[in-house]
Amino acid sequence: MPTQLSFSEQYRYLDNEAGITIPVLLGHNEKVITVTAKVDTGAEVCLFAREHGERLGLAIDEGLAITLSSLGGPVEAYGHEITIQTLGIAFQSWVYFHRFPGQERNLLGRRGWLRNFRLAVIDYESLVYLSLYDEG
Repeated sequence: MPTQLSFSEQYRYLDNEAGITIPVLLGHNEKVITVTAKVDTGAEVCLFAREHGERLGLAIDEGLAITLSSLGGPVEAYGHEITIQTLGIAFQSWVYFHRFPGQERNLLGRRGWLRNFRLAVIDYESLVYLSLYDEG
């Protein structure tokens, strides 16, 4: 039986080997920065470069410590509560920043991002559809 979903936002991402990458605003106190991040439905948490957290004025190493599993081995990171905005939709969330500098891959994972949304991807057309989970 067919199911119909509706979404408040639509975004066309670049069709390349970099994956599904979308613009993200990160905010803390009065500072806001723009970065890009990959939609990663397999990632446990949202993970960003240490340098982004430092630009927001966060004391990275004073956050909630976590060790994540990855194909390349363990990844150490620190969690902080910040504002995250994607495609015009903003909310407070816990995200993690790499312990070590130079880790450039930013990920939008399940906890902190995906669980807040209804998400549809039509990769053949390079389209992402997004709405807050609790929107009608």
